[in-house]
Amino acid sequence: MGMQIRELEIPSARPRKLGNLFFTSSKPRGWLGVILPGLNYSQDMPLLYYTRMLLLHHQADVLNLMPATLSAEYMGADHEGRYAWLRADIAAGLDAGLSQGNYRGIILTGKSIGSIGLAVGLPLARSCLPTRAVWITPLLREAVVLQAALADESPALFLCGSGDSTFDPAALNRIQEKRPQARAWIGKGGDHSLEVGSDPVHSIDLLQEYLAAMDAFLTDEML
Repeated sequence: MGMQIRELEIPSARPRKLGNLFFTSSKPRGWLGVILPGLNYSQDMPLLYYTRMLLLHHQADVLNLMPATLSAEYMGADHEGRYAWLRADIAAGLDAGLSQGNYRGIILTGKSIGSIGLAVGLPLARSCLPTRAVWITPLLREAVVLQAALADESPALFLCGSGDSTFDPAALNRIQEKRPQARAWIGKGGDHSLEVGSDPVHSIDLLQEYLAAMDAFLTDEML
C-alpha cells in the first residue's frame, strides 16, 4: 500500500475544526512526525514540504497540524491566552495523530512561530512517548521558547540561518553549553526562510545542507 493522505477530525476548544493533513507512510515503523508551520510559512513551502518528505522517507507517519495562529481571536489574546490555545490544539492533535497507529516515538517539529507551539507542546508529547524536537528558525528571543529549549533533555536539532534577523546566536550557545548533546546547523547567509536573498542557486545549496543535517539526525534518533 502506498502513502495515503487524509484529513483527521480533530476537536478544538474553539468553535472550529483544527486544520490538518495526515500522511500515512507506505511502510510505517512506529514514529509519528508532527509539523507546526510558521505564521506566513505554510506546510507546502520548501523547508516544511521537504521536511515532510524526509520524515516519510524515514517511514514516519506525518501530521501537518495548522493551529489558527492567523485568526483575529488568537492575535488578540495575551501571551498566556495564546499559549493555552496552542497547548489545547497540540494536545488534540497529538491525541488524534497517536490514535492512527501503534507508535513508539514522536518527532515534534516547529518552524518560526511554530517553535512556540513546539515549546508548549513538548511536555505533552513527552508525557505520551519518547520525543525528539526539531527547531526550524526558532524564535529564541521568546522566553517561552528559550526556556523550553534549555529545559528539554531529549535529543534535539536546531536549524538556523546566520542572516536571519530573528536568530540569536548567544541563546543557541547557551543551549549548547547546557545541552552538549543538542545538535545545531547554521546556514551561512540564510534568512528566516533559510534562503539567500534572491539567489536561487545558493538557496538550493542551503536547502540541501539543511536536509543533510536533518537526515543525519533522523537516521541516528529514529532507531
